[in-house]
Amino acid sequence: MNWLVSIVLLAVSIALFCKLARLRALLRDIEVAISDSRRLQPQLSKKTLERLGAVKVIDSLNALINSRVTIGARKMTRSNRAEALLGAVQEAIIVFNAEKIIEYANSAAKDLFRGGKRLKGLHLNKLLQSVPLLEYLKAIDKDELVEPRQIEIKRGEETLWLEVTSAKVKASKPKMKLSTLLILYDISKLKKLEVTRREFVANVSHELKTPLTIIKGFAEALNNNSSAIKSSDRDKFAKKIYNNAERLHLLVEDLLTLARLESHSESIDRSNQPLVPLFEEVVEGYIARIDPEKQVILLDVDQAIGDVYFDRFRIQQVLDNIIENVFRYAPAFSKMELKVRLKDDDSTVECIVTDDGPGIAEKDLQQIFERFHRVDVGRSRERGGTGLGLSIVKHIIQQHGGNVFARSKIGVGTSIHFNLPVEKT
Repeated sequence: MNWLVSIVLLAVSIALFCKLARLRALLRDIEVAISDSRRLQPQLSKKTLERLGAVKVIDSLNALINSRVTIGARKMTRSNRAEALLGAVQEAIIVFNAEKIIEYANSAAKDLFRGGKRLKGLHLNKLLQSVPLLEYLKAIDKDELVEPRQIEIKRGEETLWLEVTSAKVKASKPKMKLSTLLILYDISKLKKLEVTRREFVANVSHELKTPLTIIKGFAEALNNNSSAIKSSDRDKFAKKIYNNAERLHLLVEDLLTLARLESHSESIDRSNQPLVPLFEEVVEGYIARIDPEKQVILLDVDQAIGDVYFDRFRIQQVLDNIIENVFRYAPAFSKMELKVRLKDDDSTVECIVTDDGPGIAEKDLQQIFERFHRVDVGRSRERGGTGLGLSIVKHIIQQHGGNVFARSKIGVGTSIHFNLPVEKT
């Protein structure tokens, strides 16, 4: 009888042990599912789970896991959307904490200040070295109502102009201090344009005022006291008035031409046509103005050049402006040469106008295509220059899809180079 009780107890023990083993396996599956935030898929059969009374527990657990995954996905989606939105914004955006440590910077901010490198963790003052910016940040710290402000900062040797605006960012936890969101608009180009505009207006005013003052002065002299003025002096006065009126006329014409070219209100009329005959005609016209015993104008043309896609009137204007500059500023030249060559696998025509005049200093060479820039202001005005000729040249060539530049050496001479695409681009 004792042996029968022992067998029953052994059988019950084995059954309990097996059940505990299954429960341990089930618990391991539950632990992994919770850790990985994925649905629980037990390795035990459904019947075994029913015997263990674990079916409802598993269903409830899976429902909780699904809810957790959905909430996490929503949070991740919102975060990703915010990140994508800020990353696509062209303005630089920086978020920093109360200690001025950068917590977030979008791609535009990284590109603007560090060439795309990481900004997070840097101190704001090291990144943006500017006294006006520090004053602006102090005003923000005091919770003052601060209007957007234009601030000048240094980036290496370069000066940047930024329009800065800010907002407080709500902390993610109640006890945390507010962060600050800084939006920086790079207005450096606008500032440069503003400076250019002011200089242009000032130059135009000066250039117009000078001949008008001369005209008015001599005209008043003739009008108020004509009988007392000698006949020879009257002729000189009349010539001064005529010369300055002509200068004024040329200046207005050049200003209108430049305005039309810059605004593209007057399109260039390009077509496929021979280029070489234009150069021959231009050279022939200027040969009549030189002293053949002291001066020479040469034309060196690549005879392989055929039709080129260009505006004949505008390219003649380019040649006239360049050659007139030689006659005006290097009148004692002994040799002027025009070269026309094919280059870049015959896809481009290179044109060079060279003189052996006094040359241009290196400091002026990069600016001679800017409006109203003169190497010698006094001599330029005496010789009737408007200061706009080479600026017009630059705009015409650029509208043809080409480029223009100058080379020069003091005491040797100057060469103006411009390129034209052979075919329509």
